[in-house]
Order: sequence, then C-alpha cells, then structure tokens
Amino acid sequence: MIEKLLPDEFLSVIRSRLDESRLYELRIRTAQPIVIDYGGRYYYLGKSGLLDEPEHAFTASDGLVKNIVVSATEYSLYSVNNQLSRGYITIEGGIRLGVCGETVKDAGGVKTIKDFTSVNIRFPHEISDCSLTAFSYINDVRLRSALIVAPPGAGKTTVLRDLCCNISKIAIKNILLVDERSEIAAVHAGVAQLNVGIGTDIISNCTKSYAFSYGVRSMRPDVIVTDELMGEEDFEAVADAIAGGVAVIASVHASTPEELFVRRGFKELYDKKIITRYVFLSDRNGPGTYENVYDADMKRLYLAS
Repeated sequence: MIEKLLPDEFLSVIRSRLDESRLYELRIRTAQPIVIDYGGRYYYLGKSGLLDEPEHAFTASDGLVKNIVVSATEYSLYSVNNQLSRGYITIEGGIRLGVCGETVKDAGGVKTIKDFTSVNIRFPHEISDCSLTAFSYINDVRLRSALIVAPPGAGKTTVLRDLCCNISKIAIKNILLVDERSEIAAVHAGVAQLNVGIGTDIISNCTKSYAFSYGVRSMRPDVIVTDELMGEEDFEAVADAIAGGVAVIASVHASTPEELFVRRGFKELYDKKIITRYVFLSDRNGPGTYENVYDADMKRLYLAS
C-alpha cells in the first residue's frame, strides 16, 4: 500500500537504502523537510538515505499532503470521514495516517478536516512473543487486570497486540478488543490487517464507555484489551468492567509511577486495587524494552538489569 501513497523518489530511497522492518514513521509537513523515525530515532530523508541535517532532505511540495491523504482514502474522503474527523485514517496493511489540517465544526463537534497541512504515516510492527514477559506476570495464578505503561513510541501497542495472541492461544480466553482508533488490529473493510489472535472479537472506532458496555452484554468476554486510557471516563469504564467480573488490560501514557499518578482518573482506579499488574516499558534498548513490573500496591515484581 505504501507505493500508492509516496512519490517515486521517496519510495526508491526507502526500498533501496533502508530496511523497511526498522521504519516506524514518516512525517510529511507542507514545505518542510521529510522526517523519518527509523529504528526508534528521527532522521531526515534525502536522496542518499538517512540524514542528520535538513539541508539536503526531501521537502514536501504544495499539494503532497493532500495527495497522500486522498490516495489513502482511495479517492473517497467521505467513505472514511468517521475516522478522518477524529484525525486519522487506517488503511490496508495496518498502516495508519495521522492527519492535521483545518477542522470543520457543526453543533455536534468536529465534522471533518480539510486543507491538510501534515500527515504522519505510521507503520505497524508485529513481533511474535514480545509480550511473553508481561504475559508471565499477568497470567500467573489467574488472568489479571493490568496496565501497560510507557511513553509514546515505546511499544505499548505492539505488546498489546501480541498479548491478544498469547491470551487466546495459551490461556484460551475470549477477548474483546476495543480498538478505539484502529491501531491494534487495524481493521480495514471488515478484516483485521494485523494478527490479534484466534479468540479475539474486535470493536473499532467508538468510545471505550460504549464499547465496554455493549461488548460485555453482547459478547461475554473473559478479558477486554484496549488502547490508551485518556481521562476519567476511560478509567471509570475500566473499573465498571472489572467490577462486573471481566479482566481488563489497557495501555496508558507515562514513564514512571509518579507520572501515572498525576493522570486524571488514575488515583481513583488505583485506590480500588483492582489493577493488579503494572508493566512499564521504554525504548531504552529499542521499543518494547521491559523496565519494571509492579503489583496492585506498586511493589516491584520485576526490575530490568
């Protein structure tokens, strides 16, 4: 799918000079140098490949961002407007485009985005069994509720995706995947573009509060897996699901327990002691580096060497 999005000169350099398995992001901003996240580090992209300075980098021409977004939607912006109005598009192969531009509003909120100014093309990575360390602590005497905690770009989504595979395969549990922004399974045209296991049901592009309520009633999951918890409503949805007897595994942005405690809504969830595993990741040795695992009382169970 990437060949449908990028100019030939960009694509030629990527295919001939780079290892695509190390490509994480391509950031394209109108009239600015092209920036690439390669192996967890940012560079500029130019004819000779990766550059440390912008002087000889490719520059995004006027109209390039629009052309990429329109191509990604297969020339039908309307068909993906539910996603576009929330700032992203998920396409074939699990590639996800974050989109910036001018928002168009109506009485119900943001109606769509137009006059695109930048796009962040994010390339998913499937790493089999990268979740086994987390899994060993989450599925010890029983399947526990857990938070996967890490800063942006440190592998939370990749670990969650692999946890779905291992929970359904090894623990043999029914999983409800609440993929609010289509990052974990990347469903496109009704088909998951990325492997989330043989026992996983997927709800995409809706709020967690709706998906948790609807999904628990209709699918009777053993565990709910979901992406980034953002505020009080999300933390409350997690607490309600666990109180109803369903384990929850979710991700949240933070680097340390101290940062986690200042997240709005977390303290109330912590005080209930219903999250019994906290798995902290970093990108210290590349995305998905395990740093610490804590129990419900924030007592350390695992410390990276």
